[in-house]
Amino acid sequence: MKKSLIAALIVVAMLTMFVGTVSAAPLATGVITLVSVEYEGGTPVFIFNVSGELSKAELNGSLHIEGGEDLGLYCTQIDSNTIRCTTARAAAGKNVVIFLAGQVFWASVPAAFTHYCYDVYDWNPPPPPFDTWVSVGTYCQDIPAQNGDVINFYNPDWGQSYDYQFMPQSPDSDPACATSPLIGSAYYFPSCPFVEGPLPL
Repeated sequence: MKKSLIAALIVVAMLTMFVGTVSAAPLATGVITLVSVEYEGGTPVFIFNVSGELSKAELNGSLHIEGGEDLGLYCTQIDSNTIRCTTARAAAGKNVVIFLAGQVFWASVPAAFTHYCYDVYDWNPPPPPFDTWVSVGTYCQDIPAQNGDVINFYNPDWGQSYDYQFMPQSPDSDPACATSPLIGSAYYFPSCPFVEGPLPL
C-alpha cells in the first residue's frame, strides 16, 4: 500500500513538471481549469473555466511566486463558465502557484512589456453617497498618456468595465458627487455615477 502511494506521488510530480496547469483537488461545485494568462493595462489576468457557481469563499484565492512572496488574488465570476482573477504586477515574468477554490494551479506569467503606468480612479462603490475617489487599479501602456485619452478598464468594485479619461486632476462633477478634487495626472471616471444611468445590481 505504501509503495503504491509513493508511486502515485511520483506520477503527480512528473505531471507537474510537464503540464503548465495542474489541479490538485476536486472542486465540490464543479470542475475548474486555468485556460489563459493575459495582461490588461500591465496587470496579470488569469482566466478560468468553471462549471457551476462558486461561493464568495471559494473565490477568495491567493498566489505564491516561486521562491518569493505571497500575493493577493482578486477573482470575479463573470458568468457561469468564466472566472477572472488579477494579481499584482510583481508576478510578471515569474512562475507562480495559484490557490483557488480548493485547487492548486501552476502557471508561468509572461514578462510585462509596457513602460508607462497610471492610476485609474472611480467613485466609491454602492451604496451612495458617491463622495470619495478610489483607486481601482493601474493601467500601463507603451506610450505616454495625453490629456483626453480614453481607456476601457475593468473596475472590480463595480464589477463592470467603464471608460476612463486621462486628466491632470479629478473632474468637476455633478453636485450629487461633490468632493474635494484629487490632484494628479491619472485616468478618472469622467462623471458622477447618477449621470451614467442605473446602478449595477
